[in-house]
Amino acid sequence: MKNVYLQAFKAHGSANDGYLSAIERKTGLPFDIRRVYTVINTQEGNVRGYHAHKSLFQIFFALSGKIVVHCEDINGNQECFELNDPHVGLVCGPQIWHTLTYHDNAILMVLASEGYDESDYIREYDAFKRLKEGNL
Repeated sequence: MKNVYLQAFKAHGSANDGYLSAIERKTGLPFDIRRVYTVINTQEGNVRGYHAHKSLFQIFFALSGKIVVHCEDINGNQECFELNDPHVGLVCGPQIWHTLTYHDNAILMVLASEGYDESDYIREYDAFKRLKEGNL
């Protein structure tokens, strides 16, 4: 799937002093950041998401714990990604149906290309499947 891929960001530091990852405009970020949000205090095995976006780009990071992200494009291609390294993000472009399953007290941080806009969400799976025919 071309709209979904893992992107590593350089970590500076050491195991003794800790690590710093800087995410800047010219260091592999495919969009300007307009929104940052986190999801915390999830229960083991909790699943969130169950939607796609019409035009929003996002990068998901597991700051701690593990998050399994299941993605599907409009052609029915599916792929799962395991996030467990805070220096590696999952770039998720528009028209990707995604669910996120949380493990080990995971903390999710998301960088988004736009602010919150309810009209950009595709919340019904049947509506998502109609994207292929251009019927949204």
